[in-house]
Amino acid sequence: MDVATPIVRRIESSLHAVPPTNDVQPTLKVIAEYRLSEAGRKASLLSGGNGRARQRVKLTLPATRLHLVRVEPNGVARLKLRPQFRLDDAHRIVRLEQRPVYDHPPTIDELLQDAARNHQLERGFYGQKTTNLATKRESSRTWLEEVAHEFLSDPTRRAVVHPAPTAVRCQLITSRGPMFFHAQQMTGIAREVPLEAFRRFQNDLRIRSGRAAIQREHDVVLNAERRRLMEEWVRTHGSPDQRARFDAGMLPRAEWMAAAADTAFGAIATLPRYDSDGARCLQAFLRGFPAYAQVAVAKADYRVITRVLPKATPGQWEWLQWIRRALPEANVQLRERELVWTADASAPRHRTIAILVTTKVGPLTFRRELVMPDGAPPVSEPTKEDVCSMA
Repeated sequence: MDVATPIVRRIESSLHAVPPTNDVQPTLKVIAEYRLSEAGRKASLLSGGNGRARQRVKLTLPATRLHLVRVEPNGVARLKLRPQFRLDDAHRIVRLEQRPVYDHPPTIDELLQDAARNHQLERGFYGQKTTNLATKRESSRTWLEEVAHEFLSDPTRRAVVHPAPTAVRCQLITSRGPMFFHAQQMTGIAREVPLEAFRRFQNDLRIRSGRAAIQREHDVVLNAERRRLMEEWVRTHGSPDQRARFDAGMLPRAEWMAAAADTAFGAIATLPRYDSDGARCLQAFLRGFPAYAQVAVAKADYRVITRVLPKATPGQWEWLQWIRRALPEANVQLRERELVWTADASAPRHRTIAILVTTKVGPLTFRRELVMPDGAPPVSEPTKEDVCSMA
């Protein structure tokens, strides 16, 4: 009896992988672009090449090397030679946009080795970039929290007032520059900064408004006192013309101030006043020298150097004491004024010993600068205090 052999029928389907019937592997035509140095161009010419700096060759690679190929959107396949990825001195992967340079025409194996190295370092480069970005974000977050903690713990800190802080956003000045805070875009302690900055800003506005009101009241009182002094001076020392203009409200304040200053410094009115027109004084001084006889000094051609003199000669000291006796309440200062002609550094300098006298009359402060006289001060009659002290 014969044994029946079962017949098995195979159903062909596109879902089943059918092994190839031959050993031929698919290939891909790839373009490799590189550069040749001076030595490489010479070697190319010696070997029958074109000797050009930019070289372009076509390679045929098997499908197992597709990871070394980059296909552009236009369908052109290129060997991964550009950009280049290399290690720097700090063992960090850097990216170079130019094509590789060879000192000799490279072989196919050398091109594939460079492409393999680029492929391997490219993955590390982007991984390194991701790590650096995460580290930078963590560092920024830490710095943000430190700034927020310092601001919240220091009641004297203030946000930038232009633009003015709001309850949602504000700007702080740090050692690294301006830093913005947004309550709706941040988390943790940084969310509390805008509201606190806005609260401090509003509080400062209230304090400033109160101080402004106090200052306004002070200014009103001061102006009233000045008006009283002005009216009193006009009634006592003013001319009929000044009284008439004052009653009509047309007396300039500058005119009254100048006249009141003359009255305040009446005891020392005989002393010469310092001429504030430095250009005219320096020009007259320089024309006294033959080399500068035709010189012309403008206002922009000189500068003034002022020095406070800590010491005085016997004659200067006598004048200072004389002024203090004439104006006991005045502040007297000895100083030197030097006029320098900026157009010629070697030109002589005009030096003047001046006396600055400052005195107060009620709420007003008068200031007058005098020139130190050459002679001795006049002998004044002794006062009752001097007589009592001598007795």
